[in-house]
Amino acid sequence: MFGLSKRMLLVIGVLIVVVVVFIIQSKNNPNSGTSNSGGSGQCQMKVTNAGVLNIRSTPDANGTVVGKLKNGQTTSATKTVQNGYRELNTDQWVSAQFVTVASGDC
Repeated sequence: MFGLSKRMLLVIGVLIVVVVVFIIQSKNNPNSGTSNSGGSGQCQMKVTNAGVLNIRSTPDANGTVVGKLKNGQTTSATKTVQNGYRELNTDQWVSAQFVTVASGDC
């Protein structure tokens, strides 16, 4: 086929499979690798003016602490701001006064 050897066709086939698997994995896990990287179009927030910022389960100062972010750390977020808190993910909120837009559509 097209003057290519069987070995070359096999290599091309394997490369195609690898690319397809990578694309499928990326679509199934849109937040992979976003803790310290700026994704194009995806909202990225940077922690500012806080030594350690609590991630809370609800958009409220009394919400259970479910994680922490260090000053200068970036993380993915949604566009949702409620009660002075920025939503990072489902059941993950941080005080909006301690984060600024690092990149993306926020």
